[in-house]
Amino acid sequence: MCCVCTAKIIKLNNIVQFQYNFLYRSVYFFTFLETKAKHTHRGALLQAVVAERHVNITKMVKRMGISRGTYYNHIADPELPFEQLVKYGKAIGYDFSQQLPGIRPVVLEEPEGIYKTPKTIEEAIEQRDYWRERYYRKVDEYNDLAKKHMRVLSGEKPEE
Repeated sequence: MCCVCTAKIIKLNNIVQFQYNFLYRSVYFFTFLETKAKHTHRGALLQAVVAERHVNITKMVKRMGISRGTYYNHIADPELPFEQLVKYGKAIGYDFSQQLPGIRPVVLEEPEGIYKTPKTIEEAIEQRDYWRERYYRKVDEYNDLAKKHMRVLSGEKPEE
């Protein structure tokens, strides 16, 4: 092989290497952009909502029963669990399901009249009875589920 042919081959290799690097970097760059658009930094989203709504952080963390340090750790976490975001949403009155489709919409208002302060003894007794019955129903539901679970664990077929 002559020197000219060797020089042309080296030049051709350099061009091919350059094109390969260019295409590789382009694909990486656009893949990164696409990925970044699909994944939201949940901690940053929380921080933005808190700032936008002018929420008092001290009151919010006190309401949630966590420390300020925990809150700051949460806003730094890009993969903040949905359950934690829902808790923050309830504390600040915000529904994160609009920005994050993986979260179910949250009911932020409590039903009217359930928590009102009774004005008479009759209203107080009525409220007490309401909550007692509701508690008993929930205990019965829990017991039924526990029985089904025990049947499944023991190998029996659960009743439908």
